[in-house]
Amino acid sequence: MNKKWEKQIDPNNKYGGAFILGDRNFELPEAAVVSVTRGEHFNIPRLIINGFLNQMIMKAMSKNDNLLYAELRGQLDGGIGQTLTVWKAGKDMNSFRTGGIHNFARKFFSWVFYSGKVQSYFLTWKVNGHIPTYEEAAEIVTTYGRHFDGGKLVRKAQQPKDLDHKKPS
Repeated sequence: MNKKWEKQIDPNNKYGGAFILGDRNFELPEAAVVSVTRGEHFNIPRLIINGFLNQMIMKAMSKNDNLLYAELRGQLDGGIGQTLTVWKAGKDMNSFRTGGIHNFARKFFSWVFYSGKVQSYFLTWKVNGHIPTYEEAAEIVTTYGRHFDGGKLVRKAQQPKDLDHKKPS
């Protein structure tokens, strides 16, 4: 895997951008999982702190051999941040989430995702043959993911129904 983050600027959207680690075109292991974290309605201070934390977490991701692919996308309009990662197995994602810098960020900066007007979504599921696009991942995580409204749990996560219909033809 390419272990270098690449910045992508959308020429049609001056308020959004992406950082990509790896190439989404590879054969996925059977045990691979996708994990998506999405936050909406971040105010400017939260966006800045989230961006700073993401920079530290991105360094750790680039050193993790169990991470197959990652993309971090942000949209200033709407205060949106979305992270999509693909892991060799669920245990690999869980180990990363509960250790190192990610765990530090989760413990000490949880208020970024869990207070104010922020809408937060979290979901991990089996890959099912392809890596979802940004739009597909947003739809899946907001439909099935654990959802918090200003820190209050609104819905527990549910496993997505058959996603095979979303495979590119």
